[in-house]
Amino acid sequence: MITENTKAILLLTSFFNSNEVKEYKTLTVNEYGYFACWLHQNSYKPVDLFNEESFDSIWASWDEPMSHIKAKQIIDFARLDNTIAKLTYDRIKDLLNRGASLSLALDKWQSAGVWIMDRQHEHYPKAIKKQLKHQSPALFFGVGNSELLTKQAVGFVGSRDCDGNDEQATSQYVAQTNQLGYQVVSGAAEGIDTCAMLASLENGNSAIGIVAHPLLRVSTSPNWRQYLKTNKLALITPFYPEQRFDGRFAMERNKFIYLLSQATIVITSTVSDKKKSGTWEGAKENLKKDWVPLLVSAHQQPLQAGNQALINGDGLGKTKANAQSVSPDVSPEQFSDLILKANQSTQINDEKVKETKSILDEPTSSLYNTDNVPESSVNKGVGTGANVNAQEDLFAMADNFDLESAQDHEQPKEQTFVNDEFTDRQESVQAVPHDDVLPVTSELPYEENYEKPSEEDKPEVTLNTVEDIEPPSNDTIGTFAEAVTSELNEHKATNKELDIQLESVSSEEQVQQRSAMPLLDSFYQQLCELIEKQPQKIISKSDLDSHFPEFAIMSTRALGNWLKHLIDQKKLVRTKSKKAQYTLPKQDEV
Repeated sequence: MITENTKAILLLTSFFNSNEVKEYKTLTVNEYGYFACWLHQNSYKPVDLFNEESFDSIWASWDEPMSHIKAKQIIDFARLDNTIAKLTYDRIKDLLNRGASLSLALDKWQSAGVWIMDRQHEHYPKAIKKQLKHQSPALFFGVGNSELLTKQAVGFVGSRDCDGNDEQATSQYVAQTNQLGYQVVSGAAEGIDTCAMLASLENGNSAIGIVAHPLLRVSTSPNWRQYLKTNKLALITPFYPEQRFDGRFAMERNKFIYLLSQATIVITSTVSDKKKSGTWEGAKENLKKDWVPLLVSAHQQPLQAGNQALINGDGLGKTKANAQSVSPDVSPEQFSDLILKANQSTQINDEKVKETKSILDEPTSSLYNTDNVPESSVNKGVGTGANVNAQEDLFAMADNFDLESAQDHEQPKEQTFVNDEFTDRQESVQAVPHDDVLPVTSELPYEENYEKPSEEDKPEVTLNTVEDIEPPSNDTIGTFAEAVTSELNEHKATNKELDIQLESVSSEEQVQQRSAMPLLDSFYQQLCELIEKQPQKIISKSDLDSHFPEFAIMSTRALGNWLKHLIDQKKLVRTKSKKAQYTLPKQDEV
């Protein structure tokens, strides 16, 4: 169901619960891009990191300057030596020692119908690998039909704040797009994004949404349910599926809308001396990189300032391409010519793609590979495409979700940005020193030619940071956990031992059951490390509940059962305090 190689990639690049966002620094896009290339050039794979002997051998090679010659010839990142210096033995070890968190997260995500796609999967977009090369996301998380990522699309971008004329123009463009055989790709946000995607779906066509908000929440939206069930929709994100929304994520995902399209149409864009919208910045980046042709709608007169500026090239600086004006009343033939020319100009050279693939990281396929997987597993949301049963599981969970509590995490309005928001990157979501590229889950993409504005020009915009992240309410966790537990009980009989009443099992049987559970061993290792860090080497049950929130997904008894089992094995001691507190046994007690 999951390759060990892909598990290694997940451990290196992803979070598995909200606590880890504060405690770990996963590899950034640049860091993983170089590390994967170095492993490949030195005949290693990420999975080799799991073996202690191999790990030490890999790190001995890493410390040899000669081992970096080939990788450095391939990689041309800015400040590459600084990137390499941040990849340390201890940091990689800490990331790999999160096996328990990984297993719990995979159970939860699979129950929700989430699939995970690495860079060697057959559906991983070739255009992204061609254009971004080693800065391509290590993984895409998604829900729905992954095969849609191989189908040609036209991109639609625009503001959340749009009027009836904007929506009508969008629908007209989408109708012509569908008549030419293209689907729609957009950002799945309110406003133009949702309007374009729904128009395509209602026309009987398909759509792709590049999600900046938490994937698990977006995928349960009533807007998308029926289309996920019928394989007409794919929602994907390069970010951890439960990552809280941040305006910077919306900016980072814009590039993927362009790279997944043959041409992109800007419906609405705002710009002024003090404020520039995310739509504007995304269009500017596309013109600078010349990824795909940019068509700017002229459906309103006078044109919005942002639309007019894009057409005129005002405020864009040096770009490799120019935007073209397009109107909703353009004839089908003219519209076809624009898209066909776009298609010809962005057609991928297969030989170049093969060349790029040959130097791209790990020889792996995907996290959820349906080859040689029992049918029962595929019916649990493990396949790479949209599985109806998996989606029904997802919707059953959504129907039981505490929507009132979820309002506390309502998706915020799309924010506008000024240059400073993209230049001053010292404070990242993970509160770590600035690197030269966006981490998979936080920092902003490196952008050249930005000038820092004066203090009076700065907008009053507050972005979410780690400190702002509040854990969900107990009611929300409880309701959600009940729904997930119901799914696990129905579809995952093999995991029943996680919630078993150990009192009813003999000691000998307990040892037999648990001795073959690496998940428990990994949990115990993390537990020992936590206790050793405590001032008196004692930790409370409440602290453990906070550190391992994923146990609530299984049941309210799950963590207690695991702790009791460790006590029965004399690996853990409960103190005589009235409060539930635990410590490690003394050597003579073992």
